[in-house]
Amino acid sequence: MTRRVVVTGMAGISPIGSDWTAVKDRLRSGQSAIERLEDWAVYEGLDTELGARVHDFSIPDHYTRKSRRSMGRVALMAVRASERALEDAALLGDDSLTSGRMGVSFGSSSGSPPAVVEFARMLVDQSTQGLTATSYIRMMGHTTAVNIGVFFGLTGRIISTSTACTAGSQGIGYAYEAIRYGKQDLMIAGGAEELCARQAAVFDTLYATSTQNDTPDQTPRPYDVNRDGLVLGEGAGAFILEERERALARGAKIMRNWLAMRPIRMASMLLGQIVRRWPDVCRVLLMMRV
Repeated sequence: MTRRVVVTGMAGISPIGSDWTAVKDRLRSGQSAIERLEDWAVYEGLDTELGARVHDFSIPDHYTRKSRRSMGRVALMAVRASERALEDAALLGDDSLTSGRMGVSFGSSSGSPPAVVEFARMLVDQSTQGLTATSYIRMMGHTTAVNIGVFFGLTGRIISTSTACTAGSQGIGYAYEAIRYGKQDLMIAGGAEELCARQAAVFDTLYATSTQNDTPDQTPRPYDVNRDGLVLGEGAGAFILEERERALARGAKIMRNWLAMRPIRMASMLLGQIVRRWPDVCRVLLMMRV
């Protein structure tokens, strides 16, 4: 027997704001968050110097040094977005977090770049100087899902997705399935990314980035015939998914039917759009066996 799944909480951290009021005002005023990143100019051969950074992200006082030592920026944003989503769903501190009925399904393309550098330096310098007991936990691709689970004491399923542009939507899809088919009653779901020149270089080598470095407010213009490429950003988004009857029983606010279409199907459709619109890029990726 399948069950209905509803969204009872959500939160996000983005370059144009971390609450709906700020995001709405920024969108209505037409203010772009794209900027020229002067620190990227040092990379020889990197054509793009454009990105969207989150400038107003701060770590709450109750995030102790001990709780933060396993988290790079991407995990910190993921945990904070999840915490605010739990607050929005009136579940923060609820017994369900540690009961085994709640799990997490969260995605990111990779771990925190500074931690990746720590291991790269070891290979180059042939020394483990600088590596710590938490370097790997900050570097690993599943750093977001694992840190969310540890921070909130979740004892349900921990699912990590690392599928590039669709990591977040697939995370939501797997969370949806876990509840729909009776494996969990509640799930934290979403995705996060940390801005890094390394990720920009992936698309730059495919000639897929915008290079309008002198006019950052005029790009990427996704629906413009003269669009020259994409621009990377950073942030985190989290949903609280819940079995519908349980949500109704506890008097939760149920948001609009965000899950009318299965999220994994949505991710597959997005990949299909990429294949149709970027055939040359996809051929290169297939040759590289990515």
